[in-house]
Amino acid sequence: MVKFKKFKPLRFGTSGLRALVTEMTDMESYINTRGFIEYLIETGNINRGDTILVAGDLRFSTDRIMEAVAKAIEDSGCKADNCGKIPSPSVSYYGILVGCASIMITGSHIPEDRNGIKFNKRRGEVLKSDEKGILNNVAKIRKEEPKKSSESLFAENGSFKVRPSLGPVNEKAKEAYLQRYLEVFSSDCLAGLKLVLYQHSAVGRDIIQEIFKGLGAEVIPVSRSEKFVPVDTENVSEDTRVLLRELAKKDKPYAIISTDGDSDRPLLADEEGEFLPGDKLGALTSLYLKPDFAAIPISANDAVVSALRDKGIKMRQTKIGSPYVIKAMNDELTENPAAKVVSWEVNGGFLTGSDWILNDKRLKALPTRDAVLPLLTTLLLAKEENKSVSELIKTSLPSRYTHADLLKEYPQEVSQQIIKSIAPKKSTIAEVNFAEEEVKVAYLDGRAEEINPEHPLASSMRKTRERLSREYFRSELGFSPISAMNFIDGIRIVFANNEVSHLRPSGNAPEFRNYATANTKMRAEEIVRIGLENILPKMKEDIIKNGKE
Repeated sequence: MVKFKKFKPLRFGTSGLRALVTEMTDMESYINTRGFIEYLIETGNINRGDTILVAGDLRFSTDRIMEAVAKAIEDSGCKADNCGKIPSPSVSYYGILVGCASIMITGSHIPEDRNGIKFNKRRGEVLKSDEKGILNNVAKIRKEEPKKSSESLFAENGSFKVRPSLGPVNEKAKEAYLQRYLEVFSSDCLAGLKLVLYQHSAVGRDIIQEIFKGLGAEVIPVSRSEKFVPVDTENVSEDTRVLLRELAKKDKPYAIISTDGDSDRPLLADEEGEFLPGDKLGALTSLYLKPDFAAIPISANDAVVSALRDKGIKMRQTKIGSPYVIKAMNDELTENPAAKVVSWEVNGGFLTGSDWILNDKRLKALPTRDAVLPLLTTLLLAKEENKSVSELIKTSLPSRYTHADLLKEYPQEVSQQIIKSIAPKKSTIAEVNFAEEEVKVAYLDGRAEEINPEHPLASSMRKTRERLSREYFRSELGFSPISAMNFIDGIRIVFANNEVSHLRPSGNAPEFRNYATANTKMRAEEIVRIGLENILPKMKEDIIKNGKE
């Protein structure tokens, strides 16, 4: 029996496995992939002997992990098809087209010292309901590996004794993704538009350029980097914002386009280089597509939700993460099979749960985050309305602003204690609204009721509200009284003046995010600054202090 060094098991985040590269050893990557495949076979999603697609982003660790994943596929009795370095939606889309499961090696937008493995079934992403079954199979494989003694593939440090090879790259996944857009949209639909493409280290930088040039745009590629650059489209850094404004001033484009590392989350800036948040970008895409139903996370701009409801679109808000919005789309399709359904995230990644007929051609459903569709349709909408991108935003969307940032090295156990100290004991409660002495409760199943002011829940939540206003969200910091609290994902606090502060700990990292919504950009940024510099540190201090007493 080989005595391996003890490694921290990989964990699922909001979308896929994520960890430090040092924790994603060859053996951990191999074991988790084997567990995923055994789960698919166990549930009848694939058969032994089937082909499984593999692709990756441009991080330095990606090749090594791709090799481990491919070896796991082969050792499971399946065939590994190396699709190369392509966008996450590209490998997922090709898998859906040909009926294959797929695996993408990417850490998405996080720094290069981390990476991840994203699993896709034959028809799309792994959902939260799949995770337990996958991890159960991972546990079985983990028990077997140390028993192999000298036959083990791995040294004590978890690395391969002999490195496996990936095999030649199959270009068909890349080609299928290109044709998804080039066949449906006309070759001159973007004619006359000058676009700056911020390439950095995005895996889709060349594919994005080929698509937009193929649709008639003049594309100016800039800032290509061979070193990995972590671009977070939900939390765009000030350095990136400055760069976007400089590019706009220098090249005077119609718009600036880009994506995150695995090119499933878009970045759009207007002709002045002003970044458009992903929830608003998704709203513009919906105005172009005109769906019947849309699902977005609870952290999205509330004015976007209201504006789309006013357009007759059925809106549903979910927990944060693609598995949750996908489930909401699936639930709607179960109830209304003919409905045209979409979803998107605050990072801008856009998902289609239905086929769409555009230009008398069929755009097939792609129920995973995609960056090209929201960028393309927003530009088309602006062009069709003969407006600049900034004019389109001003005339199509409410003047309501969001901002988000996070605190790192924030202990997860403290984060969970903070949420526990605020949320009601009943996990079925989605939201509590306060109106004078009345307390209204909304449940996750859609029920709602007004409860007696003397009811224990009403009394408890009023005390929590008073404590939060007294100790953290104080009037001298500009906060008005708390009017509602939502518990779908973290704690989303709504104030009487309609400002929002949404506190949400990470599920798999020592981080705490603060999302804000306000009527001015400056106030949204101020709410987040106060949250990160004042409120969250004090909450942490109080939890630790109370734990010692």
